[in-house]
Amino acid sequence: MTITIYGWSTRAQRLDRDGVTTFEAMQGEFSVPATIGKGKFEAAVVAARIIPLAEIVEIPGFTELTMEQTQRVAFTPANLQWVSRPVYWMQRGRSAALLRGVDLDYQTDQVRLENRVRADLHRIVATAAAGDSSLLDQLEFGAPSTVSGDPKLQELLGGGRGPIAMLDSPAADMAGPLHEIAASADPAERVQLALMRWNPDFLDIVPGFATALHTRLRDVRVCYWYPEGPALLYFVEAADGDSVVWVGWDPRISTGATPPFWETLPLAVRQFLSDVHPGFTMLDGESFGLAQPSYMSTLAVWAGWPDGIPDWDREEVIPSTAMLWLTGNGGDTVLCTSPDLAVGEAAVLFENDVSVGELGPELDRLMLWPLRM
Repeated sequence: MTITIYGWSTRAQRLDRDGVTTFEAMQGEFSVPATIGKGKFEAAVVAARIIPLAEIVEIPGFTELTMEQTQRVAFTPANLQWVSRPVYWMQRGRSAALLRGVDLDYQTDQVRLENRVRADLHRIVATAAAGDSSLLDQLEFGAPSTVSGDPKLQELLGGGRGPIAMLDSPAADMAGPLHEIAASADPAERVQLALMRWNPDFLDIVPGFATALHTRLRDVRVCYWYPEGPALLYFVEAADGDSVVWVGWDPRISTGATPPFWETLPLAVRQFLSDVHPGFTMLDGESFGLAQPSYMSTLAVWAGWPDGIPDWDREEVIPSTAMLWLTGNGGDTVLCTSPDLAVGEAAVLFENDVSVGELGPELDRLMLWPLRM
């Protein structure tokens, strides 16, 4: 998969009823950001589905497949491409035919790609539903993941030249709230010392993840992340035995102003982010936890559209400028709060769908997902 930097176009694409692509000039179109801006820790790109999940589940014969087969179709890399975050959130699982402000050639190529992948998926599903799974069995399975785990950690350590430096244990000369953990040579003791710092009312909000921490947390190590400062690395054993790594930041780095709509977070969450870890995420600094408050922003700003995500506003949907982005899954799903919702509620955004639920259960499910639980 490749990353494309998208340019400016003053044309919009329209698909005629016979499928022929035509273009008509439009005036006053906005411009897609000319460069891909970086997230705080990673490039701001998304592994996006070419054909959205909402369309995949409607493919004739899809419901006749086994659970394993539907997962293979839904999560095949053959239906993924890297796109910039601004373009993804402008498109949000819709056809590239609806994009505005993008390069004309790119848009034409994208519609052709959609048509080709759509035809391939229809053919694979149809043959599998008819009893011949040979095409489906050849379909590559598994979405790319760059957010955590030992390979990602080793990449960040960089053989001693990366942005993360793991402190030797014990490190008796470290000061601050993490000093007891740094001074311990025993992994089990480090685990207990780290968990003692968590406020119980926050753990009550995410009971499933709390149980996982108390039963599957194998070690906690102190590291220094340049230029952020000290942090804890939590090594949690997933259901398949793999180690999944979260990073929790030293409270001393939280010295800036609170993000917009800070008051939309429950008190227990604000206390956790102020006193325990001002950010607890995967190694991408964004996913499957809670981002640093200094990095939180409105959804619009985080998505690369400070004045509002194009074509977003609908009567039943909260404006993108009125949501506080908290975290996501590193791809097509994000979790937000808003002054338009009650404290304790959250908006869950997936492709072009927005649903409202309780923050605790939604965050709990999100944090458990990397553990396959």
